[in-house]
Amino acid sequence: MRGVGWGAYKRMVDTGRSVGADAVGLDRDDAVTAARRSAGVNSRPEPGREAGRGAGAQTGRPATRTAIPDGARPEGAAARNGAGAAEAAVVPRRVVVVDDADGVRELLCLLLGTEPDFVVVGAAANGAEAIEEVIRTAPDLVLLDLAMPVLDGIGALPRIRRVVPQATVVIFTGFSEDALLDRVLALGADALLEKGLATGPLVDQLRRLCAAPRSS
Repeated sequence: MRGVGWGAYKRMVDTGRSVGADAVGLDRDDAVTAARRSAGVNSRPEPGREAGRGAGAQTGRPATRTAIPDGARPEGAAARNGAGAAEAAVVPRRVVVVDDADGVRELLCLLLGTEPDFVVVGAAANGAEAIEEVIRTAPDLVLLDLAMPVLDGIGALPRIRRVVPQATVVIFTGFSEDALLDRVLALGADALLEKGLATGPLVDQLRRLCAAPRSS
């Protein structure tokens, strides 16, 4: 199954097929090894329950409330000491991943777990679990699906925002209507990203959103 494209994996998830992370060419051992080699970062955090279970994508457009500034380059002592010193100074952003699809949740956790500036501290399969995880972990970033059982993302979003008012909350969904974007922004989300976004651009967008100042 290795080598199946990210878009093909997303279509499998959407049609209800159970597909493991290796179906998109992301080997668990390779992902873990890469993460452990990242300076000062625990690649397989223990979120308190099973860390998530997957992610899917094709190609899509990000939609945000404000323009996202480019990340600032390290200056001063860190710049003078080179990239190694700058990386050592990075404090990973704490992430909670929320999606009812096991494959999507797991793959998102694996993807972010290999990045030196993110650490997954919690995962949830519905909005009610998401609120519990956010209260427990106080994350810097919440990646939130909309269509979920028990409590959907729309219902969970305002409560999550009250619990972590300074966190970045990103809606990650297969829907892209303008009316939906306006609604989630009004409820407190910082952005809506479509599940069609490829993995590299997805991580880059999350970094930029986390670096952008939040308006109170």
